[in-house]
Amino acid sequence: MQISVATGLLYCVNFNLHGKMEPSSVSVVDPEEMIEIKKITTGSMPHGSRISPDGLFQYSVAMMSGELFEIDAISLKVNRVLNLENKMDHSSMNHTMHNSMKHSSVKPTWVIPHPFKKIVYIAGNGSNEIIEVNLEEWFISDRFKTGKGPYNVEITPNGKFLLATLKGEGSTAIWNTEDNTLVKIIKNSTTVSHGIAISSDNKFAFISLEGVGGEPGVVDVINLEKFELVSSVNVGKQAGGIAFWKISN
Repeated sequence: MQISVATGLLYCVNFNLHGKMEPSSVSVVDPEEMIEIKKITTGSMPHGSRISPDGLFQYSVAMMSGELFEIDAISLKVNRVLNLENKMDHSSMNHTMHNSMKHSSVKPTWVIPHPFKKIVYIAGNGSNEIIEVNLEEWFISDRFKTGKGPYNVEITPNGKFLLATLKGEGSTAIWNTEDNTLVKIIKNSTTVSHGIAISSDNKFAFISLEGVGGEPGVVDVINLEKFELVSSVNVGKQAGGIAFWKISN
């Protein structure tokens, strides 16, 4: 979930993990009154929710229907839908509501807008790739392979580096956003890499690690100037979502 700087409203995907494979929704909430203003239908198993830097558009990916959704944060309507499959299937280009049983091979789990460029990056958890989408022309502008099971993606505030947790192999990968070349893959301190938070000074990445069974969750700290793991801190079991709080002077 995230709050738009333009509207002050909170946008949250409703991940329908159980039950029938059918379209779910994005909820728009007034965070002061804690009232749901609207529920916007999107795809099957919506996952990841990020808003453009200007606060005008909300992006999410539907894990099972394999689509990227753009919602107009002002009108609260779906603006555009993009099929993310490797092979173009024109029958699946229609809105997910008409094809609720479609199962994606890409299984996108996260989307992040670049802070300055009109592009977003998407984690293809099922296809082991990162997908770059050009927002101006609304097409897939690049696809590049990752390790096993990319899950969450994040970009440094200065826009220079893209990070992805590789959930299937317990690693974190770093790319240069100028040409999407791999900088380094860093092995995490335990298994099931999950969330990413980056410090506002671009110097450190904090990676949450779920662990397995009774293992404690862990937060790994990666130095983004040396590209190396510098610290690990035990936290609660199955550590998931993580955020960095910028403290103002």
